Amino acid sequence: MTDTLLSNQANIIDVTADTFMAEVIEKSKQTPVLLDFWADWCEPCKNLTPILESIAAKHPETLVLAKVNTDNEQMLAQQMGIQSLPTVALLKDGQIIDNFMGVKPESEITAWISQHVELVFETEEPVADDNIQALIDNKEYEAALAALLELPAEQAVWQTVDVHLLMNNVEAAQKMYDALSDEQLKTTDADQAKAKIQLALVDAGDELGALQQQIAQGQVEPAVQSLLSMLQQDLGNADVKQLLIASFSLLNDPKLAAQYRRRMGSLLN
Repeated sequence: MTDTLLSNQANIIDVTADTFMAEVIEKSKQTPVLLDFWADWCEPCKNLTPILESIAAKHPETLVLAKVNTDNEQMLAQQMGIQSLPTVALLKDGQIIDNFMGVKPESEITAWISQHVELVFETEEPVADDNIQALIDNKEYEAALAALLELPAEQAVWQTVDVHLLMNNVEAAQKMYDALSDEQLKTTDADQAKAKIQLALVDAGDELGALQQQIAQGQVEPAVQSLLSMLQQDLGNADVKQLLIASFSLLNDPKLAAQYRRRMGSLLN
C-alpha cells in the first residue's frame, strides 16, 4: 500500500520507531498528523488507507498522513496500545486528541477531522462535481461517467448510480448498490439510491412512465400528487401503488413523506 502514487506527496509519509518522534510527535506541533496503523494482511486496511491518502492529498497544507506498518513496527504498535487494525489517531501539539478503528467513508472521516482541524483545500483543486453535474444536466452521460471515474470512489458513488439509472443501466446501478459498505448502507444517500433503483424497476406504461421520469428528474412531490389522484380513481391499480411506494423515500422531507403515506393509506382503507 505504500507504493501508491499518492504516497509520493510530501505530506504522506511512512513512519518507523526511529522516525516516530520527529515525523509524528514533533511535526504535529506545527501541522496536525493523521496516524494510520495498518498491515499487509489486513483487508480493511487496504480499503481505508487509500481513503486517508485521498484526504491528505486534498489538504497538503493543513494535514500530514503518517502510516505505520505494524508488521515491521510491532514494538511501536504495542507502545501505542494498538489492539485492532486499522486504527487511526489524530495528533495535535504532540498529543493524540481523537481516534477511531475500522473503515469509514471519506465524507465521515473528513467530518471527524474537521471537528478538530480547520481543513483547507489545495487552491488548484478543480470544482469537479459542478463540471460533472453540468454534463449530467446536458445529458452527456458517457462523459459524466468518465469524469466520475477520475474521482475517489467514496465521492463518486452516488452520482455514478444516478448516471447509470439515467442511462437505463439498472443492473450496473444495482451492482454498485450491492457493493456498498455497511457504513455506506446506513446513510440517507443509500436509502435514496435503493429507492431510485426500485423506481427504475417499476414496469410503467406510458402515463406512469412520464411520472416515473418526472420522479427520476427530482420532481418528486408533483408526481406523488398525480399518482395519488390516479390511485383515488382506481384503488386496485397495483402499478400506481408500486410507483408511489418507491417514490416516498425520495421526498427529502420525512414529515412530508409520512403525510403522503398517510394519504395513500386513507385511500386504501
